[in-house]
Amino acid sequence: MQYLPKAPSPLPFFAARRTPSGVRVEGTERVRLGHEVDLGHGRELDGIFGRWEWDGKTLVVENDRYGMYPLFYSMWGGEIRISPSIRHVLDGSFPKTLDFAALAVFQRMGIFLGNDTPFEHVQVLPPGVRLVWSDAKSSLESRCFGASGAPVKVRDFDEAVDQYAHLFAQAISRRPPPAEGFDLALSGGRDSRHIFLELLDQGRSPRRTVTVQGYPPIAGEDRMIARQLAQAAGQQHDEVEYPSSYFEATLQDIELTEFCASGHTWLNALAGYFESRGTQCIYDGIAGDVLSAAHAQSQAKQELLLSGQTSQLANELLGESGNEDFIHACLPSEFTKRISRSLAVDRLARELEKHRTTSNPFLSFVFWNRTRRNIGLVPFGILRDVATVFCPYLDHDLFDFLMSLEPAYASQGLHDETIRRSYPDYAEVPYEGRSTTAPGRRELDRYYRKAARETLVYLARNPGFMRSSLVRTTRFSALLARSAVVRHPGKLWYLHPLLRGLVLEQAVGEVQGL
Repeated sequence: MQYLPKAPSPLPFFAARRTPSGVRVEGTERVRLGHEVDLGHGRELDGIFGRWEWDGKTLVVENDRYGMYPLFYSMWGGEIRISPSIRHVLDGSFPKTLDFAALAVFQRMGIFLGNDTPFEHVQVLPPGVRLVWSDAKSSLESRCFGASGAPVKVRDFDEAVDQYAHLFAQAISRRPPPAEGFDLALSGGRDSRHIFLELLDQGRSPRRTVTVQGYPPIAGEDRMIARQLAQAAGQQHDEVEYPSSYFEATLQDIELTEFCASGHTWLNALAGYFESRGTQCIYDGIAGDVLSAAHAQSQAKQELLLSGQTSQLANELLGESGNEDFIHACLPSEFTKRISRSLAVDRLARELEKHRTTSNPFLSFVFWNRTRRNIGLVPFGILRDVATVFCPYLDHDLFDFLMSLEPAYASQGLHDETIRRSYPDYAEVPYEGRSTTAPGRRELDRYYRKAARETLVYLARNPGFMRSSLVRTTRFSALLARSAVVRHPGKLWYLHPLLRGLVLEQAVGEVQGL
């Protein structure tokens, strides 16, 4: 079944400007986004949230410990603007100059580091802070306590499994669904399975489980295993097809992720499914694989980071995507010069250095950059119209425990063993493998040829794109024209980054600094 999401709900914003006659404001003066989990007296507020309040004199902005709920802001020339929408912030009077160091990394890795955005004067609110702004002054300071307490020490793998199971069950119990119920996206992997089975164990069944089909080439095994697990648990299961238009899905992905991520287009169909059902609560498995399944672990990279060889590690990470030839072929020469490989190495090395003293340096880097800045834009960007998105793996006690564990435990199958021991009745249901079962060649070819044709029409309707400072539009058009007619066009790997550059440039009218 296919679901096409409507335009997302408008996002709030707030702006204030100092003037000779006082502060002038516009927008919503009190906003609470996301969800909060109160752990009791003396404990830091848990949950994923962003909030601000203007009392007529002072603006106070706060967010969650991880900065996972994205709030974009600018402070320039006596004006402050803040919103979960970067477009609202871009309405400010500040210069729309690009952050070339940030873009040098993004064009090669597909993520922004730290609190970077494409723009020099726009940032994401840092993790766990309180921003205070008034007519007289402004300040930005940490409001978090750090770790929730001394991390639980374990003597061996078995004890780590037992503690993981206990803390995960506690995380779920702290996040009960509302009376009207919840829906649950279920895959063939571990993160959603752990959530699903623990909710059932605590007597909380979803209204429906759902699996969304990935875009071609498709891993059909994912849907099959999710269906098998739901049936074994006696739960109703729906399956959603990937978006019918790859072009439209890409455009929507660019907007919903605020020009700051890529590669999530197939999840637009999931947003449409939740919208059609009026879903108000879901559970998301963000960070589960990174924290407990060794998805972010590499001994070689860890050793480079621990030894302070951050520039060498940065060079290796930047080269993994193989995007260098694409950058020089498809981006204008002046832009290419400003986002040089050496600039990217320097920016990435500085970010890596921040994580050297943590208990698990490379895991820390991946979580605070890839997970927070890229993956976080799925539950709090693409799925933003769902009122409550619980993230149990980010429960403070559970997160601190997993981050403090010996990295070897994750490599030894910590997550698999925790699930197996906790829910033995489902131990025979397999996990999704790495193989993919592609649809027929004709279906693939039609799908991507159609996307190429739709994009060519879009470019023709926007002739201003031909003067782009960020994209070689003639090269883009040539790639599309070829993909629109060849027998086997393959996946349009170039579509998202080039279309994003054009839409970003259109959003500001004229890019400054080039």
